[in-house]
Amino acid sequence: MIAEETLPEGRGTDISRLLGLRSRGAQLILAVYVVSNVMFVASTADLLDHVWASYVAVALVTVGGFVVTRPHPDPFAHNLTFVTLGIVVASSALVLYALPDEGDLGRSTWYLGANTWLLWFLILRRRILLAWTGGLAMLVETMVWAELSGRGVVSGLLLASPQVLLLLIATLFGSALRRATWRINALARRSVEAAAAASAVEAARRVQDERADELGEIVGPVLTVIASGQPLTDEMREEIIRVEAQLRDSVRGHGLSLPPIVAAATRARSRGVNVTLLDDLGVPLSSAETEAVVGAVAGALDGASDGTVTVRLLPAGREELLTIVSQDALDIRRVALPRGVAA
Repeated sequence: MIAEETLPEGRGTDISRLLGLRSRGAQLILAVYVVSNVMFVASTADLLDHVWASYVAVALVTVGGFVVTRPHPDPFAHNLTFVTLGIVVASSALVLYALPDEGDLGRSTWYLGANTWLLWFLILRRRILLAWTGGLAMLVETMVWAELSGRGVVSGLLLASPQVLLLLIATLFGSALRRATWRINALARRSVEAAAAASAVEAARRVQDERADELGEIVGPVLTVIASGQPLTDEMREEIIRVEAQLRDSVRGHGLSLPPIVAAATRARSRGVNVTLLDDLGVPLSSAETEAVVGAVAGALDGASDGTVTVRLLPAGREELLTIVSQDALDIRRVALPRGVAA
């Protein structure tokens, strides 16, 4: 029942956030906790053998209250947990030292409730085993004091045993709260994933619309002429050939379908140059890469008077970003654009 429970905690919300430790309500509860403990000591000062010890214990549990309510991702930090356990053990010993061996104790045993409150927070913040260790230590201290004072071990057990029940309640409540936290985080993750999926679908739709618009601009006028059934002139046939080449470039060399390159390819084809544009990179170029690629490709195309020019964007991971192979009747030339030059 008291074993540490491991749940798949989400990154967005933990128990500390659900408890609202940064809220004014949490600060008010802490203030009530501190004031109540001080009032218990002050109202029972006449019953105590060593009042100073009880006041020192109040100071310790006050520090403990600030420690356990400190905002911190769960599970609670080990160093802060051990500080809290030290406060529980030390404050219990101090109050027990201050208690009289005989007579009614009344509210002078306030340390039991105060320390259980600290242990509650440790349990809620996923330090269950350590919190139970502190609770059992407080129980043993009380039983030892009761035996030494002549009240009997059973008296000490009856005095502190209700706190064990409270720790059990805290354990069950903390388990339920952690499960609620897990469900909240699972729901948040599903919401984010759904939003991401919807965004991806919308982005894909926009790309398809853009490509459809581009295609319409390229082939629309030519298809209109062909559909009209009128005889094709030489100029129309040349235009159809140009559009077919441009369409092929937009499919096989989409990353190179930039206005300056398209214009240079059109001029080269009008001179009888066979131009092939290939995009094996598949991702958009940066602004610096685009400037370098446009300059290199447009220069090569404008410098070709016949033959063939093959331009290829290379896959990611290659040392070269772009290659341009030009062939005419006399020779073959290869130009490579390193990635470092375009970076």
